[in-house]
Amino acid sequence: MTKPKKEKPRKTYAISFNRELMLELQHLALDEDRYVNEMLEEATRDLLKKYKEKAK
Repeated sequence: MTKPKKEKPRKTYAISFNRELMLELQHLALDEDRYVNEMLEEATRDLLKKYKEKAK
């Protein structure tokens, strides 16, 4: 699995997630040889970008 390019300070959060959605994400992460956390961070960045562009 790939490592992040640059280590940044991290904060741990406990969240509850839809079981089926998490299972799909775990399978995708395995298929893509990536960590689930990386994919969640990417999705969060994309969502924030979407809403920032929408607010303009």
